[in-house]
Order: sequence, then structure tokens, then C-alpha cells
Amino acid sequence: MFIRLLQEMLYKKAKTPKDLPWHRDEPDGFVLDAVAARRAKPGRALDLGCGSGVFSVWLAKQGYEVTGLDFIRRAIEMSKERAAREGVRVNWVNADLLSWTAPDPFDVIVDSGCLHSLIGGDVSRYKDQLLRWVAPEGDYVLGHFGKRHGLDWRPIGPKRRTREQLVRLFAPELEVVKHEQSEMAVPLPIGPIVQGHSFWFRRKRQTV
Repeated sequence: MFIRLLQEMLYKKAKTPKDLPWHRDEPDGFVLDAVAARRAKPGRALDLGCGSGVFSVWLAKQGYEVTGLDFIRRAIEMSKERAAREGVRVNWVNADLLSWTAPDPFDVIVDSGCLHSLIGGDVSRYKDQLLRWVAPEGDYVLGHFGKRHGLDWRPIGPKRRTREQLVRLFAPELEVVKHEQSEMAVPLPIGPIVQGHSFWFRRKRQTV
């Protein structure tokens, strides 16, 4: 609950997306380029915790039919402003991902920092939702804080998980296609150094 209140406070104070501590103008350092390159044609995409719309707008510019989902109303407002500036259409949804339902599956699902913000949230429910949304052989791209060692934690901020924990969480339905790991400087009290995971998962082919 605390991190949710913190996020709402930061969005309320932010006059522009650049005022958000996690903002970046492009989805650089992510595996999304590789995902888009491997698909023969664009399809339906879902951006979980879309924030100010960086990933949603990027996907829309690649030709995807995009839904951007966030529970913070100000985030949706920022996303709409970005899409209007870039001249793309996105279906923006202001809702809680743990209760939201989608009428059709998605070919690509992106989560850049949403799962690791579910402090005290129902992670098993998150997985259930994800499996409802992702199409057979669909792609799931995840950005998540890593855990460098047993003492790598903070009393506030995103949940840190190891690569092995994240792989186990989504097994057996999703398998790793690509994984990148990096370290970044982050302001205290969350930093000063944070490990980052970028995952490309693919839903396994269903057999009968």
C-alpha cells in the first residue's frame, strides 16, 4: 500500500513525465526491439502499468493495436498527452490489473516495473491474469529489479527478485527466450545501486 501511495504522490507532484524519477523518453536498454523484430507482423499489445505511455506509444508507432493499463489516473492523463503529440491511437484503461478483464488475448505484453511494485500484492493472481491475457506463443517482456545477494533489500521501494525466482514464477507455461542483466545508479533510499533484469518470455505451444 505504501508504494502505491508513493506513486500517486509522485504523479500528483509531477508537472511533466520528466519529473518522475523512473522516466525515460525511449524504451532503451530493453529487449522490446528484439521481440518486435522477430514477429512477422504487428498484432495486439498490452502495456501493464503503462505510466506516462513510453512503451505504449512506441508499440503503437510499430503498428501494434495497443492497450495501456494503469491504476493511476494522472498516469493515464500523461499517456494520452504523449500519444496525442506522437499522433498515435492507444486504448487507455484506468483500472487495477488484478481485477481487469480483456475480451481478447494479446500477442505482446510488456511490464516495465509493474510486477516489482506489487508490494504485498497477490503475485499468483498476477500470473493468473497474465496467462489469461497472453496468446499461445505470445511474448511477455518484463523489466524487474534484481536481487544481488541476500542482504540486497530496502524497507521501501520495489520488490527485488533473483533471475531464478522470476524464471520459477512463470514456469512451466512461459520459457525464457532472452535475458539481460545490468546495474544502474538509483537515488537513495532505494539505491544507490540497483540490479535490473530485462526478460523476454514466450508462452509455450499448447499441446493436446
